[in-house]
Amino acid sequence: MLLFHGLTNNPAQFAEFGPALRERGANVLAIRLPHHGESDRLTKKLAALKSAELMQTLDDALDIAAMLGERVAVMGHSTGGTLAAFAAQFRNGISLAVPVCPGFAVLRFSRPLSRAIMFGARIVPNVHIWWDPDLRERFRPAAAYPRFPTRAVAAVMRIADATYRAARRRAPLARKIRAVVVARDPAVNNLATRRLVDRWRAHGADATYEELIVEPLNHDPFDPDSPRARTEKSYPTLLAFFDELLHGDSLR
Repeated sequence: MLLFHGLTNNPAQFAEFGPALRERGANVLAIRLPHHGESDRLTKKLAALKSAELMQTLDDALDIAAMLGERVAVMGHSTGGTLAAFAAQFRNGISLAVPVCPGFAVLRFSRPLSRAIMFGARIVPNVHIWWDPDLRERFRPAAAYPRFPTRAVAAVMRIADATYRAARRRAPLARKIRAVVVARDPAVNNLATRRLVDRWRAHGADATYEELIVEPLNHDPFDPDSPRARTEKSYPTLLAFFDELLHGDSLR
């Protein structure tokens, strides 16, 4: 099982979810994305993130995963969810892909407006934006960066665009896809994810869309150090998607 964390986070996001998968019998590998996980939480290195770096990281991880077990599953959150969706569309040999809260449209903007904003972000000087302007450096999770660079978001959006366009023309290569979002997610537009799943299903793919009802509003259902994660509510649903792969039970 490959786990890809979200933008500004690191593999610590899966500090409890990864072991829970391991207890179910999976080999688990949590991947650190480029320029993430620095000890300096205010580092500006993430602004240099490139789409090609993310693609290379994904390919390297899939190569490793193919040597660790009989079947390969990919789950990612936010930016990691976008990578999981990209892998589902383009990469062979994936038995199950679970994109969680992927970023196909930022905030609650439409896809066209999101794409326009991100195109501008690739041209104008980078801006670092606080996840929480009130907490600033005190933002949790404590291991994650408390702000994100607009250039990095633009790099992720290029991957999202490639996935979205391809899904209109052809079926995804993953055997099963289970897309999951948090209802009324404040960070991404869930409608874009639903429409992506509709495109996959129109090609006959085994793809589903499900909303987690987690209060208070929160983008991250994984990180045990996130004050809003409510993992006791989100983990059972997320773990259930792996039952068929591991034990032959029926997927939700």
